[in-house]
Amino acid sequence: MSATAMDAEAYAHAQNATHDQAPNPRLRKAFIITAFVTFTVLLHVTFPNLGGTGLRMPHNAAVWMGFGVMMAIAMWPASRGVIRFSAFHKGLGLLLLALWLPFLWSWNEASLIALPRMLTVTAGAILLLGIAQLQLTRRDWWWIGMAILSGVLLETAFGYVQHFVLQSGNWLGYPVETGRPYGVFQQVNVMASFLATGLVISAWLFAEARSNVQRGITLLAPLFIPFLLLTIASRSGFLGTLIAVPLVMGYLWHQDRARFKQWSGALLAGIVIATALFLLTTEGGGAVARKLEQGGGERIPVYLHSLKMIVEEPLTGWGYGRFQHDFLHSFADWRAALPQNQPEIVDPIITQTYAHPHNELLYWGIEGGLLPLLGLVGFGSWVFWRLITNGPAGERLLLAALLLPLVIHSMLELPFYHSQGHWLVLLVLMGMVARKCWQEKEKENRSNFGVRTGGVLIPAVLIVFMCTHFHTLWQTKRYVETKGEEYQALTNVINPFGVGRTLEFLVMSQQLGVAAELEMVGMVNDYLAWAEDFSRLKPSPVLYANMIRAETRFKIDDSRSLTIIKKSHHLFPYSREIHLAMEKGYQDKSNSAASPSM
Repeated sequence: MSATAMDAEAYAHAQNATHDQAPNPRLRKAFIITAFVTFTVLLHVTFPNLGGTGLRMPHNAAVWMGFGVMMAIAMWPASRGVIRFSAFHKGLGLLLLALWLPFLWSWNEASLIALPRMLTVTAGAILLLGIAQLQLTRRDWWWIGMAILSGVLLETAFGYVQHFVLQSGNWLGYPVETGRPYGVFQQVNVMASFLATGLVISAWLFAEARSNVQRGITLLAPLFIPFLLLTIASRSGFLGTLIAVPLVMGYLWHQDRARFKQWSGALLAGIVIATALFLLTTEGGGAVARKLEQGGGERIPVYLHSLKMIVEEPLTGWGYGRFQHDFLHSFADWRAALPQNQPEIVDPIITQTYAHPHNELLYWGIEGGLLPLLGLVGFGSWVFWRLITNGPAGERLLLAALLLPLVIHSMLELPFYHSQGHWLVLLVLMGMVARKCWQEKEKENRSNFGVRTGGVLIPAVLIVFMCTHFHTLWQTKRYVETKGEEYQALTNVINPFGVGRTLEFLVMSQQLGVAAELEMVGMVNDYLAWAEDFSRLKPSPVLYANMIRAETRFKIDDSRSLTIIKKSHHLFPYSREIHLAMEKGYQDKSNSAASPSM
């Protein structure tokens, strides 16, 4: 027998080890329990908030707590003097290096904006390395999949409640009139890709379910998810579903024809139910029809201009953290340079303020240049090539189908910024792919103390940080809801770091409102100086509108006023906010409580 065949046989034996034979039984159990808590409890933590991405969303802060505990549990076996890894983890380390290196040559005043993203990516790499230490069995993976599916089913139930139960003016702020449930994510496409991933996971779990109860739970997904996918009418959700579901059905067909028929029958029943409910709910149907009639919006122009920016700065990129500022200015300069006698060419095309190009590869390519872009493309291609060529026989379609809905969505939007849960799901599924497609080996680890210290401190710090962050989000919500009347809410904040720039914007806007009311020209000048600096990081129509109101109200500096007005028209030529500021001057104090989009 060849060495390769012997390795494959040993690998297959390790994969099929029974639950009792596998090492780290307590840690594996703790990891699974934490996964259940994260996906069934923490993921669904929400209350009225500012909306947006990252830590502006309560559920992301909650999931981070579970993420930190899972990371600590997973890495703990490495504190015993031995660390497990494979070529996958070496490639992951090289990718991480490629993502961090652009900081060396492109550090700028906006680079700190990218730091949370880099720390999230690094935490993901640590979790993937940790998963290898646990040596999870096939049954362990099934239970982790069940944890994710449980979270999906709870979001499905929440989606039905939003669609059929909630009324206008509900305390969660869900816009009933849209007829498009978004779950806890507050963004319909993010909800759709989560449901599509859950649909694929249910087929995998159904194939390996051992009892009628387990089979019944997994069949809830194909029965009830299709209606929400149809109602939400997300193109990215449809695309991920239409590609991934046939693949996982192919997996079921080869694994067990009887279970293929049962799951397919449940899916067909779900489609029938979805069609019936869709026809009965005329309001939701109308919203979907309007959505499907719309074109691609601004996405194609954003992609094309993003490619243009990469071509302009291919080696160094524009700098980490600079996308929102540089994309806005670059497009405005391009628009201004077009011939003015051709109105069909100089139409606004891109009218929104973008903090992300709605494509993950373009984002890294614009800010970091070709190094991180090629690193991501190369690593992703390598993973899928390895999956196809070295994946377990009969499971390759499954492994590809599990990853595709989230990967496809990341090429069309920014799901991992809207939802930490999506990022955690992708990491867990990639950990399973790595476990099945790469041979692992052991090496002596001399950093036992570091692993133990990190395993205790990291989750503790994350939990304390996120708990105090909840308080910050609540106080900020109070301030914005009362349009600045409860100004003391901002002074009650004890942890400003999670949404620092949002708080900075609100505090300075409050200062401008007070200065305008008391006619304190000095404070107005302070605001304008601050706004000039802030516009180099996070330009927005609201910021420029405030600057215009301040200048037109006090007539401090005519030349500066003209400069601000000219620049605002250059960057936001069709902004209603700026036109109102020009017309009314600084009359509406309520704008001081407006929250920036970031």
